[in-house]
Amino acid sequence: MVGIVLGVVGLAQIPSLGVALVLGEPWAPFALTLAIGLGLGWLFAGRVQREDLSLNHRSAFLAVTLSWVGACALGAVPLLTDPAPALSVLDAFFESTAGFTTTGATAISGLDRMPRSLLLWRSLSQWLGGMGMVLLGVAVFPLLGLGGMQLFKAEAPGPSKDKLTPRIAETAKILWVLYLGLTVLDAVLLYFGGMSLFDAVCHSMSTISTGGFSTHDASLAHYDSGFIHLVTAAFMLLGGTSFLILHLTLTRGLVFSKQPELRAYLAIFTAAALLVALDLGFRMPEKYDSAAMALEHGIFQAASILTTTGFTTRDFDLWPSLSHAVLLILCFVGGMAGSTSGGIKVIRVLVVARLAWAQFFRLSHPRGVGAIRIGTQTLDEGIVLSVLGFFGMWFFVLFLGTALLSLFGSDVLTAFSAAAVSLGNIGPGFGGVGPSHTYHALETGAKLTLCALMILGRLEIYTALIVLSPSFWRRW
Repeated sequence: MVGIVLGVVGLAQIPSLGVALVLGEPWAPFALTLAIGLGLGWLFAGRVQREDLSLNHRSAFLAVTLSWVGACALGAVPLLTDPAPALSVLDAFFESTAGFTTTGATAISGLDRMPRSLLLWRSLSQWLGGMGMVLLGVAVFPLLGLGGMQLFKAEAPGPSKDKLTPRIAETAKILWVLYLGLTVLDAVLLYFGGMSLFDAVCHSMSTISTGGFSTHDASLAHYDSGFIHLVTAAFMLLGGTSFLILHLTLTRGLVFSKQPELRAYLAIFTAAALLVALDLGFRMPEKYDSAAMALEHGIFQAASILTTTGFTTRDFDLWPSLSHAVLLILCFVGGMAGSTSGGIKVIRVLVVARLAWAQFFRLSHPRGVGAIRIGTQTLDEGIVLSVLGFFGMWFFVLFLGTALLSLFGSDVLTAFSAAAVSLGNIGPGFGGVGPSHTYHALETGAKLTLCALMILGRLEIYTALIVLSPSFWRRW
């Protein structure tokens, strides 16, 4: 698995290599990465016999973690060897990690002057990372009892809900076609909306993957176009929707009443967008002088933070306190299970909310039975405990990351914000890591901490932590 992933990352250098050759930009970094990726891919995977391909529970944890770390390391090679950004080894790894984990945090400034081949690779790394997360959520995490996908059992017990088809390979093909189709459609709309073809392709890859890398320092604020902003918001929301639900909607039609997570996802987005728009309209009328403008930016930023994309149209760090509070809450929610989004996931938030209501019901009606239901299905105790365990671990890692960042010199707001947006795979936050800042100025220890948080958040915490456990290796 590690060999295949490294080989794919190597082959993914071909588009950037072609652009570099056509435009006369440095091409050696991409050729080097291509050679390393194919060489390691052949070394690790080329001589594996088919009868050796079984993947047990324990080796699956190791394969997933090593594949992701390996992809981040190999993806840093062109960023490190290209002379334009002049990145250190740590900054190159940080940028690559932010790409493959679809976090969108960046240590690079001056993007408008960067070689286009390098900008293309940044967006492509997010596109690969986004699809990789969908495949993990559908094919691997349910088998390990991790992630949000096993919660689909609450709606439709049995293996057919975890896989669109009995064969995971066939499922992967269906999801790839859907993913590619949405990317192309978004790029076409952005192009006809006024973007250059290059920018449209790069931004569409960063949008569908909910990654957030832009080709401009000003992100989507570079384009003063309501059409571009709203199209991007719509495709961010699609990227944050379960790809299983998207596929079933296209093939069988959507029964909205049978999708409680989708209903909750859209309700959270709608409420957040309206609150931000009202706050901007009433508290900052000099800058948002019309309801349409306030609503446009409210919709865009709510979609961007909820789906953990991280695009910006304005510096939301300068917005009123209510908008700050709404966006901060969205940082912890994330998109739907089986999407490209990071965060805790809407389904888990929904389970905890139903658990809280069930407990309130039991206290109010001692003789009643406060069952925990998602849709028409009653959740068993194991699923509820796994969700509560994930919540506890997520916030423990968040507070530990905040403490470490504070130890490395960040103020409390910056430390907490950076830890939250890194663990949630969002990118821009508040304070010293707001939309108008990069992560370049942080200390070495802080950047290493954030890299770890990005990978932990992308791999649903437990997948990577289990590999670090001594008992994992003793029982191997």
